[in-house]
Amino acid sequence: MPKWLEISLYTFSFYCVLFVSWILLVVPLEGDTDISKLGSIAYVPHAGRVLPVLFFGAPAIPAMVFAEFICWNFLWDESIWERPELGIVISSLSVVFAWLLFKYLDLDLKSMRVLKNTDWKHVTLFIIVTALFNGIGNGALMLYSYQNYDPLISIRFTVGDIVGAMSVLLVMMLIAAVLRTNDRS
Repeated sequence: MPKWLEISLYTFSFYCVLFVSWILLVVPLEGDTDISKLGSIAYVPHAGRVLPVLFFGAPAIPAMVFAEFICWNFLWDESIWERPELGIVISSLSVVFAWLLFKYLDLDLKSMRVLKNTDWKHVTLFIIVTALFNGIGNGALMLYSYQNYDPLISIRFTVGDIVGAMSVLLVMMLIAAVLRTNDRS
């Protein structure tokens, strides 16, 4: 199997699993929150955007965009919130812009020269930068589309992306620790 196809399948599957988990676990817990105006407070699929691109690089980007498009158009219940297509594009581009910014600043996470993609501080920095781009972009979209000037929209998108991605990282770290202890036994 070609490497790009393998990376694409991993990326697509990872994003879809996180999206379905978010729909089933987080959205019901948010209750009466007006998700259409504020965004999710723990957007778990943000990890599905960030982590594959962070660890696999450019080959994961098309699969991430495709997975986001499929999930929002076919798995999401639009009666809860109708997500504009431009919002999907902005969210996907936020990862691309952050990745390009890191490359431009010579902070390539693949190389071991400056930052390492195995160091949680560096992964966290990438998650935060990506979340900031997404929050600003989607806040601007809400301002443009609904003429609703509310800075809390950008803050909520940013915080939701950070909390969601960090919670996935935490769960993945716990699973890895358990698997490592089982291997030693």
